[in-house]
Amino acid sequence: MAHSSEAAFVISIDTEMAWGLVHRPEQTYRYEQERADLDRLLDLFDHHNIPATWAVVGHLFLSSCRPVDGVKHPEIVRPEYDWFHGDWFADDPCSSVDADPIWYGPDVVESIRTATARHEIASHGFSHIIAGDPGCSRESFASEVQASLDAAASVGATLRSMVHPRNRIGHVDVLAEQGFVAYRGRRDVVAPSGLGDRVVDMVTGSERTTVRPLYEDGIWNLPATVLFDVDARPRTWRLWIRQMERRLDQAVANGSLFHLWFHPHNLRDRPEASFAALDRICAAAARHRSAGRLKTLTMGSLADQLNEQMRNQRQPVSAQLRTDNGDT
Repeated sequence: MAHSSEAAFVISIDTEMAWGLVHRPEQTYRYEQERADLDRLLDLFDHHNIPATWAVVGHLFLSSCRPVDGVKHPEIVRPEYDWFHGDWFADDPCSSVDADPIWYGPDVVESIRTATARHEIASHGFSHIIAGDPGCSRESFASEVQASLDAAASVGATLRSMVHPRNRIGHVDVLAEQGFVAYRGRRDVVAPSGLGDRVVDMVTGSERTTVRPLYEDGIWNLPATVLFDVDARPRTWRLWIRQMERRLDQAVANGSLFHLWFHPHNLRDRPEASFAALDRICAAAARHRSAGRLKTLTMGSLADQLNEQMRNQRQPVSAQLRTDNGDT
């Protein structure tokens, strides 16, 4: 197992449209504004030259779809969850992007690919199947991954990184077999033992909460540092953003990873505050980058640099990023 020891800033965005919440009927989020939010995000990232990893549900690559012999997407082996009954694709309209734009998004993918910042298109499954749930067999997840690869290839995109829906990690061996180089993992947090340690960790960060990429089973695990969600902190979000800046400083000081992630719907309840906060974090990352203290990378480009070091060092104990100041 290897890990990196140079600072990197990564943003990954769970890009789902209707697929993210279709199997959670208690959710009432509306998607009509999401394309405008995505355009605004792209402008923000272009302004700071920050590349992001956009983990796109595979069905969004499609312009249209239709049943085959009366079955919707028969290529997908259905999961068998205790909490869900019926056909996984029951709500798929099997129509087109013009008729049902929240179920299809080739225009969204094209906007990401043609932005000035060098973004990565990654996989978020084909239909948001939960790989880490016991009801998802290896065969089901493998069919989901293959369908995503095929859909991406239809628009000229190559998927190399994976974000598991709901962060439920499972069947990582399938990803390695299919040529993926990275996935977003969960970080193991060791809680500070005393009040003093907790205060220090909250203010400046400590080795206990330092996040580092891990090379395991032929693929890089790039653990998430924090969910970006100003909406969850209506009264304390300014203090929270200061803490996030401290976490970024922590990554710089420890040569570690700051991996910020969110869904577009995490920005929707309080968009002005959310975009202002994200702009502030990206500006801080850009300043560190300009000073040569930090790299702003996608999941795939981070994995590429780590893999290059592993090849050069011939099975090293640890792998470091190159020390140039490139952005990708």
